[in-house]
Amino acid sequence: MLDMESVPPPYQEVQPHWFFCRRAEDSTSWHPFSREDSDKLENAFITAKDEEEDVRVAVDGERYDVHVKERKRYAVYWEQAPTEVRRCTWFFKGDKDTQYMPYPEDLSTSLEEAYMIAVTLDEWKRKLDFPTGETVILHNPKLMMHYKPIQLQDEWVSSPSEQTRPCTVKRGVDKIFVEIPDGEPEKIDHLVFMVHGIGPACDLRFRSIIQCVNDFRSASLSLLATHYKRAQQDGQVGRVEFLPVNWHSALHGDATGVDEDIQRITLPSISRLRHFTNDTLLDLFFYNSPTYCQTIVDTVASEINKLHALFKQRHPEFEGDVSVTGHSLEHSSPNNDSLEQMLTRMGLQQYLSTLQAEKLDLESLALCQDCDLRDLGIPLGPRKKILNYIKRRWLPEYDPVAYRIEPMIVSEVDLEPMLIPHHKGRKRMHLELKDSLTRMSMDLKNNVLGSLRTAWQSFTRLPVAALPPLEEAVTVSSGVYMEAESSAEQMEQPEITMGMLNGGRRIDYVLQEKPIESFNEYLFAIQSHVCYWESEDTALLLLKEIYDKLGVALEQPQQ
Repeated sequence: MLDMESVPPPYQEVQPHWFFCRRAEDSTSWHPFSREDSDKLENAFITAKDEEEDVRVAVDGERYDVHVKERKRYAVYWEQAPTEVRRCTWFFKGDKDTQYMPYPEDLSTSLEEAYMIAVTLDEWKRKLDFPTGETVILHNPKLMMHYKPIQLQDEWVSSPSEQTRPCTVKRGVDKIFVEIPDGEPEKIDHLVFMVHGIGPACDLRFRSIIQCVNDFRSASLSLLATHYKRAQQDGQVGRVEFLPVNWHSALHGDATGVDEDIQRITLPSISRLRHFTNDTLLDLFFYNSPTYCQTIVDTVASEINKLHALFKQRHPEFEGDVSVTGHSLEHSSPNNDSLEQMLTRMGLQQYLSTLQAEKLDLESLALCQDCDLRDLGIPLGPRKKILNYIKRRWLPEYDPVAYRIEPMIVSEVDLEPMLIPHHKGRKRMHLELKDSLTRMSMDLKNNVLGSLRTAWQSFTRLPVAALPPLEEAVTVSSGVYMEAESSAEQMEQPEITMGMLNGGRRIDYVLQEKPIESFNEYLFAIQSHVCYWESEDTALLLLKEIYDKLGVALEQPQQ
């Protein structure tokens, strides 16, 4: 009889997974393709062995093409240096590394051959020497180590024990605990072109429009999986494609010659910041120039038409609608009202001469505070009306570059912008707490008023009719309470028709502030202007607008 425990397990060939490289200024990282894309690449790799010409495989939602024999990944819709692609089977990780790195394919082949011999002959502690002087020892199926010669170690390492510390070696992608992304649905329901604003960078991390749109697209895919789960399972929903429109690079360089001129007068210190400032200022000058402003418009239109033609070429079956979103560089007048019209609208025209005597117009009035209007002899009530009107109709909200559109369409109705729901439902916790405290203070006020009434009656022994009935007091206070509650529940405002724009639905939306932003609105003013790219709330708003028109309702996931 054979001892089955002494029989080594039969050798099984390792399953490869395809990765692509992402290089930054001071780092290199490898990222796995989705299983669907990896399988497509593997099948093409097997097929291409017998063919002379290279084989192209569309990956990442067909936004990239991989040249299989060349092992390069090329962007389709934007300018980007090609990145290396690798068919990965073996991986290593140093003691201080955060993730496993794939071996080059030739070394992986050598490692796999050594592993096959070790398994077949059941002979371990096999040693494999690389041309670089490095060594891999296969101690057993679960313990394989990569040793570097001392001269290749980091010169800053001091202790001998650290110098000889080896790397861990793993065979197969299933052994390295890497998160393999889900594949994207093939069906595209809607196409969105995203146009950037001034300057080459779109956020405070100096990221390009391509990187920001990639994040926005990833957020939308995650939200579709959670908020349209049943519709996706039923085949009603595919995905929304977001493509960046980069007009900045087309306008700069040799196109105008201005970049070269401004570079000659730029100081060499803090070069990265100065380069960013130069590009941003030039865009501002271009946009305010009658000549170059039209050039920007023409460039954006040309880029969108080019991208749309390329998209239709790669997706001939697409029959959905197309939208354009713009960030930052879309200016509109905040309000066309004059000072007289504003005061007349509020029934405060008697204060027009007072304000005009101080040479105040709407712009300078927006800089005034309550104490300024008080010094002019304007009573408390009118002061509050004026300041509230300025805040809601003139000043931007969580974003200093944003202006409202609705007041120019329905000037006779004074509406707050719609509060964008949090993607997890309800409001942010600190806003709900603020509303709860408001209601609590109103309840406390009601109780105090009732107690004072009872105490006053006991002290003066006046008849009950001498004071307002308790019911009246509660009704008045409840009116305040209901007003606060109504303000807290902006998402349940009555429908207001906005003319023909957006099908008559609301247009102005505002993000809920984060807890830390409520402490100092000026400190976070610039950040609020660039936060949309990573905002799941903004992504969900766009998805809701798109799929509402397709008759697909949003599902609020269970908490």
